[in-house]
Amino acid sequence: MKTAWFFALLAAICFEGLGRRYLPQVPSAVFYFLKDVVLLYGFVRYRPAAPVWRTARWLYRGFEVIWLLAFVWTVLELLNPEHGSRTLAAIGFRAYWLWWLAPLVVAHVLRDEKERRGAIYVLLGVSTVVAIVAAVQFVSPAGATIYSYVDGEEVAQATVSSTGRARVASTFSFLSGFSDFTLLIPTLTLSLGLDSREPRLRNAAFIVTGITAATIPMAGSRLTLLVGGGILLISFWTAGLFFTRIGRRMLIGSMAAVVISAVAFPDAIVGVQSRFGDQEETQHRYLLTAASVLPPLAISMVDHPAFGVGTGMLQNARVSLNIPSRYEVEQEFERHLVELGTMGFLLVWTVKLGLIIALVRAHRMLKRAGRKGAATAALSYAILTMVGNLTFDHIWQALYLTGCGFILAEVLAVLRARAAVVAPAPERPLDAALAAR
Repeated sequence: MKTAWFFALLAAICFEGLGRRYLPQVPSAVFYFLKDVVLLYGFVRYRPAAPVWRTARWLYRGFEVIWLLAFVWTVLELLNPEHGSRTLAAIGFRAYWLWWLAPLVVAHVLRDEKERRGAIYVLLGVSTVVAIVAAVQFVSPAGATIYSYVDGEEVAQATVSSTGRARVASTFSFLSGFSDFTLLIPTLTLSLGLDSREPRLRNAAFIVTGITAATIPMAGSRLTLLVGGGILLISFWTAGLFFTRIGRRMLIGSMAAVVISAVAFPDAIVGVQSRFGDQEETQHRYLLTAASVLPPLAISMVDHPAFGVGTGMLQNARVSLNIPSRYEVEQEFERHLVELGTMGFLLVWTVKLGLIIALVRAHRMLKRAGRKGAATAALSYAILTMVGNLTFDHIWQALYLTGCGFILAEVLAVLRARAAVVAPAPERPLDAALAAR
C-alpha cells in the first residue's frame, strides 16, 4: 500500500504535463495540485513516527527558530496592505511550506525494507519513462504534438534556434520541470545503486542513471549541463568510485553513454554550445547564480519594498488570475525580496542554509557508517540547494524534498543500527543513538 502511495506521489509530480497536455478537458489546476493532495493524504494516512521527527530536528538543529520566524513572517505578509488576492496568498503560503512535510512522510514510508525496495523500483521505472519520452520528443519534427509543453492554458513549443530541435519538457508541463529532473534524479539513482546489496536492483539503478544522464543536453540549458555534469562527477569522486574496479567500470560506462548520446543526438550538444555563444547572456546568468548565494549582492541588485508586497504575490498563477504587479522579476531571490522584503528574504535564505547544513551533517554521518551512496546524495543535494527554486518551482520543490526523504530514511537506518549497539533495548533507541553522537 505504501509503495502504491509513493507511485501516486511520483506520478503526480513527473506526469503532470502528460495530464495537462492530453486531457485538456480537465482543469489544469487539478493536475497542478494533485501531488499536494497525494502528499497530504500520505501525511494523514501514515503519520510520520516520533523518531522521524526527532531525527529531522536533530539534523536541522540550530535553525529551528529561524524556520519558525520565517514561517511567522510569511503569515504576517498575508496581511500586507499591498496584497491583492486571497487566492495568491493561499497558493504562495502553500509554496513556501507545504512540501517540507515530504521528507518526513517519505522517510517514514521507506523505513520498511520491502517498501523501500518497491519505492526504488518505482523511482527507476518513472525515471525511465521520463527519459524515453524526452528522447522521443527530441528527435520528433517541429510541430509534433509530443514535443509540446503547457504554457498556462495553452500548448506551446520551444526550440534551440541554431538547430531547430526541441527544448524538451518530456512528461512535465514546462521546460524547467525536465531540467529539474535532470539535475536531481541521476545523482539520486546513482546513490541508490551504490548502496544496494541486491545485484538486480543495483544494476537497474546504474542503467537508469546512465539513461537519465544521457538526456541532460536535451534540456537545452547551459546551467543544467554544467551543474548536472558537475554533480555527477562530484558523486563519483565523493563515493570513491575513481579508485575501485566497479567505479572504473561505471565511469567507462558513463563515458560510453555520453558518447552514444552525442552520436545519436548530436544536435543536443550543438544546441547547448550555441547558447554559450551569447557571452553577455551567459555572464548575466552567472551573476544571477552568484546573487542567489550571496545575500548582500542580491539585496543590492533588486529594487524591492522594504517590507514586501505580500506572500504569494509573485506566484506564476498571478498572470492567469490577471492580478497586476508593479514588480516584474524572474529569479527566486528577486521574488523573495519583492514578496517578503529584506528581512523576509534573509530569513528564507537562512532557512535554505539550514537545509544545506542538515544535508552536510547527514553526509558526514552516512559516510562514517559506510553508506557511500547515500552520503554522496546528501552532499549533492546540499550543493544543489541554492541552485534550484525551492519556492517558485513546484517541480523542483517536490523532487528535491522527496529526494531529501530518501536521505533522511538512510540516516534513520544508520541510527537504528547504532541504537542496537549502544543500547540493545531502550525505550527510545534513536534517542540513545543520538545521545551517543
